[in-house]
Amino acid sequence: MVMGLIIITLFLGYYLSRYKYKHSLAIGIIALVSNFVCSITYFATEGSESVNLFTFILIIFLLSVLTSKKQFKIWIPLNLVLVASLFLLEYHYPNLVKPLYTSRNHKLIDIAQTWMEAAIMIALITTYVRNNYNREKALANNRLLELQEINNTKNKLFSIVAHDLRAPLASVENYLSLLNKIDLEPEEKKAIEQNLLASTKQTSEMLQNILHWSKDQMQGITASLTELSLDETLAHTISLQQNLAKEKNIQLNYKITNNIKVIADSDMLQLIIRNLLNNAIKFTSPGGDINLNATADTNTCTIAIEDNGIGISEEERLQVFSLKNKGTYGTQQEKGVGLGLMLAKTYTELQNGKIWFESNSIGGTTFFVNIPLAI
Repeated sequence: MVMGLIIITLFLGYYLSRYKYKHSLAIGIIALVSNFVCSITYFATEGSESVNLFTFILIIFLLSVLTSKKQFKIWIPLNLVLVASLFLLEYHYPNLVKPLYTSRNHKLIDIAQTWMEAAIMIALITTYVRNNYNREKALANNRLLELQEINNTKNKLFSIVAHDLRAPLASVENYLSLLNKIDLEPEEKKAIEQNLLASTKQTSEMLQNILHWSKDQMQGITASLTELSLDETLAHTISLQQNLAKEKNIQLNYKITNNIKVIADSDMLQLIIRNLLNNAIKFTSPGGDINLNATADTNTCTIAIEDNGIGISEEERLQVFSLKNKGTYGTQQEKGVGLGLMLAKTYTELQNGKIWFESNSIGGTTFFVNIPLAI
């Protein structure tokens, strides 16, 4: 009966701690009820020769593994003082002890039953605590790995920014020095200006992706999903990329039906398409073609961006959308940080969409972005 009351108290404590988040109250109820029940039945169940000693050991074990450091310093000493007091009372007043068992077999059965119940409770609680510890340890290890990966990416970004900002600034400085020292031919000036423009555009795109990534790391990411006209939302972004493609002698064609409406975040969707088109231009040689097509089915819209560029090698495919993806050089030595596709994947998934690609090492890559239609 004593063990039954303790088990009921344990379930009540578990409920209060797990679902009501009242851990201190749960520990207090378990300690008070268990000690009270065992104390009032101590002398009625043959004192130091009773099964209550197993129960007291179980209570101390429970309080040892479940209490916080502060609670431990309160309840464990109180429990030890209580048991010691009961022993002293029995020592000085042995007549307080009342016989309970009518036979030795009766006593043996009660001891065996209580011992088994206490052993099972200790085993179950130990298993529960160990599983929780292992789960928390795994979560801590995962957080540590994520922090290490973010720190590695941060170090990589700082290194790239330091290197890649130096180049365009040095070019501008050299150009201004040349203008001050010598007169350049119009053709020479135009060639230098075009190179500077391309360099600064690449640097601007790199910084935009880094700023987006940094903002996401500091503030978290939230998507503001609204009903959008796909054609109107992407028109300006595609127009800008067409100008970049034209400068590289690449034909960028697109076909978006006017009536396609999607549920998306306008800024995120533009960033995704801008990065995908920028990548296609980067890895397509002059004279190549890039095609953007949007099609709709029952519930989703699929945007496909196809190029006839250099393709993606087998070893690079697994890390295309990863922070481990290394920034590579384009067909005219255009440099990237490697954040564009990672941001595209993150932002697509935040809009309840999917992104994937098809490519081969011979040449040509198609990226697909699938997002919900407005119904």
